[in-house]
Parts: sequence; structure tokens; C-alpha cells
Amino acid sequence: MSGDSQKERQHGGWEQAALVHGGREPSGTRIQSVARAARLLLGIAAEQRGATAKELALSQQLALPTTYHLLNTLVEQGMLTKNPQGGYDLGRSVAIIAQAYLGGREVPEELLAALRALARRTGETAYLAEWRGVGIRVIASIEGSQMLRITEIVSGPYSHAYARANGKVLLAFAAADVRAAYLEAEPLERLTEATICDPELLQKELDRIRDRGFAYDHEEYAAGVSCVAAPLRRGEDVAAALGLSVPADRFNERRAELTAALLEAASAPLAAT
Repeated sequence: MSGDSQKERQHGGWEQAALVHGGREPSGTRIQSVARAARLLLGIAAEQRGATAKELALSQQLALPTTYHLLNTLVEQGMLTKNPQGGYDLGRSVAIIAQAYLGGREVPEELLAALRALARRTGETAYLAEWRGVGIRVIASIEGSQMLRITEIVSGPYSHAYARANGKVLLAFAAADVRAAYLEAEPLERLTEATICDPELLQKELDRIRDRGFAYDHEEYAAGVSCVAAPLRRGEDVAAALGLSVPADRFNERRAELTAALLEAASAPLAAT
């Protein structure tokens, strides 16, 4: 029997004993197979094309039979699926865990402080959006105090980001592969006469947004509604997009004022995490 096989058998015996005693480990120890399975999941998550058992065994420095056993167990639990090319992709059960994690996250107080300050100063509806996994979500909003105003924006999944100021900010500052994956999943669609539907024109718009540091939506998502948004930064990273949603006629009258107020609210650096 090889040294590796003997070690795995011995460790398997420890794992079985741990289960008999209620799954508790002595202090300072860990269950090796769980750690290995977690590393495999993270390795597959890092490969958008999936990964084969041989690739995973090599990258994780595991024996190929051990890798197959772990992968097959994860497939049985719905954590992985096997693709037609013989590789492994993340399964539906991972999405359940991801959604539970994302849905349970609280909005940091410093983001809410910027949101409140902007809504209070302008009297217009202000809202926050951020990347959650591979999608974009509204995470908080405050309805404006004007007589004629945009109603509070409901928190949740955020579609047609390419036509919305907050969405364009997040797309503009996202990694190229993240942006491409989003636009592939949500092809450009004409929502109003002003919606940018040409990929080249959209790319030029996103380039302009990166250069000037903020984005406009001139009735691109909904007729009669205009928006302006800017990134909230944590160091070099964009933590969220902060925006205003305003009736188009009033926005045209107040555009310079609203843009200045937004940029001031978004200018304070966020604490590192």
C-alpha cells in the first residue's frame, strides 16, 4: 500500500470516529476531506470554463482517485455538475448558499450615510446599487421630498444596467470579463427612444464615464425620468454606485446643481475592510 493511500485510510478512520462522537473534533484539528472539498469548489469557481478532475488534482496536489471521490460526492450533493466536456462546473446548490449569503448582508452604515446626505441635500430620490455575485441589485433608497418626485426604488435585482445611471457606473468600473458576462446575459434592448443599443456606442459611453467619474441616464430607462450616478470607492475598488432619480424636466433645470451635490456626497473615501 502506498504511503499516500495509507495516510488517507488512517485519516478516513479518524473522520469516521469523529462522526461517531457527534462530529466534534479535538481542539486544533480539522477534517481534511472537508478542507479538500472546499478547495475544489473554490478552484472550480475561479475557472469560468469549469475544470477537469486531472486539472484539479494537479492544482490542488491531490491524488487523482481522491479527487474523483470528492468530486463525485459534491455532484451527488448538487454542489457541482459535470459538463459535456468532462469537466466540472458549480451546481445549483451553490447558488442557494450564495443567495442566502447575499440576501443576508446588511448595507454598511457609511454607504447609508452618503445616501441620506444626498437625499437630504437635493430633496430628490436617491438610491444605492452594487454588484451581488454576477448581478446588480438596488440595496437601499430614500424617496425624495419634492411634490413631484420619483417614488422609492424597490430593493432587489436590477435589470437593464446599461440604460441606468447607477448600472452604467458599475459596468464602467467593473473588470472587463465581469462586464462582458453581464452584457452577454442581458443583451442590449431598446427601452425608450434614448436607450443606447449599439455595443460600440455603449463602450464609448462607458469609457467616458470612467474618464469623468460619473454617469447620466437621460430618459434611457424610462421616459420622463433622468438620473445621475457616481461610484462610492473603497480604496481603488468601487463598493457601490450612488445615484439620483429625478423627473426629466426638473433634472434638466438642476443638472449642474444635482451633479455637484452627488459628486460631493460620493467624494468621501470609504473605510477599508
